[in-house]
Amino acid sequence: MNTLFTLSLKSASREPFLLFWSIFMPIAGTLILGYLIHDPHYSLRITTGMMAMGILFYAFTTTVFTLFSQRRRGVYQLLKVTPLPLARYIISVSGAGTIISLSCGLAVLIIGSIAFQISLPWPSLIMIMIVCLLGAMGYLFLSFFISSLCKTEAQASIITNLISMPLLLSSDAFYSLDGAPAIVFAIRSLNPFQWFLNGLRSSLMVNPLTWGYSLLALTLFFAITLTLAIWSFTFTDR
Repeated sequence: MNTLFTLSLKSASREPFLLFWSIFMPIAGTLILGYLIHDPHYSLRITTGMMAMGILFYAFTTTVFTLFSQRRRGVYQLLKVTPLPLARYIISVSGAGTIISLSCGLAVLIIGSIAFQISLPWPSLIMIMIVCLLGAMGYLFLSFFISSLCKTEAQASIITNLISMPLLLSSDAFYSLDGAPAIVFAIRSLNPFQWFLNGLRSSLMVNPLTWGYSLLALTLFFAITLTLAIWSFTFTDR
């Protein structure tokens, strides 16, 4: 299992989508927008927004294509005739994806905190790691479910965009929604990406109450996506 985990980690780290969408673009976006707007409150907003976006793009979008490719090659069917249990394979793949997602998020956070002098005390870092862990695993398990619905790469591209873009645009990751209509606030309150952002921001401000609510919401999201992932293997086996 350790070998499989290491191989999964190496394979995932060589993904070209990872380098551009989850590392280069979030870091460049953080620095460019942060310096252009040059406001301490916006620096925190753009750092956490780009950090969450990078994790979303890797843990969800990139992983959907990786899993879809594995399903199309019959990897999961082959596993049934090998001694390796399917559950161990899924744990190894998910573990490697979670570590890479955390690394992407921390890279954006560290560069943003250095560029804009954002304080990072140890309690904040621990709270951030817990939020990132839950959020990344939730998106990873969602990718298992979505990849099982796709028949072609075009379908995978359309579905991932139809999910990830509304999550981003209905959140306040990059701009304030204070003047938005009530319907936008209602959508935002149900948006798991917004829960992720709230958890990251409350971690940086060491706000245990908001952090606790965000953690509860992310735990619910994780439980739902885990159930969908398990169910996807059940119905694709029929």
